Amino acid sequence: MKSQLRSAVLLLSVFLSSCPAVAAAEELQPKEPKLQLYQDMMLELLLPEIQNAVNDYYQNLLTANPLVYPYEIEILQATRVNGGPGDRGFHFSVTLEVSPVLGPHIGVGKDRMTIEISPLFPDKVKLAAFRHLQTYELPPNYQHMLKVGAENR
Repeated sequence: MKSQLRSAVLLLSVFLSSCPAVAAAEELQPKEPKLQLYQDMMLELLLPEIQNAVNDYYQNLLTANPLVYPYEIEILQATRVNGGPGDRGFHFSVTLEVSPVLGPHIGVGKDRMTIEISPLFPDKVKLAAFRHLQTYELPPNYQHMLKVGAENR
């Protein structure tokens, strides 16, 4: 049954790729740079860990968790922790800078974090370092979201 399904899918994909309308539509779509594609895939996988780190830091400062959107994340560095040139170790270190927001994209600060990815970790992802770089002042209509005493931090 599975082999019949695989054969049908393969046959359909060969047929569709040879169809002039499908081929023409593919040519009209702009090609996305591979580096951007890979970065976006990595950020999507790391986003839960990034959001948890931001929640942990801001929980004592704000009454609501700020959100981190993928387009508010900059990858500063990504390296292999183990392995040298030609050796493909699968333990990685990724340093990011994030700008969490409240409500309609009101920035609350800037943070830098390093996340390690490794098959040695139970969940494969671990926050290795977190540093708050800058605090942004909230507009008057968002001051109520500051916890008592947090306005002086």
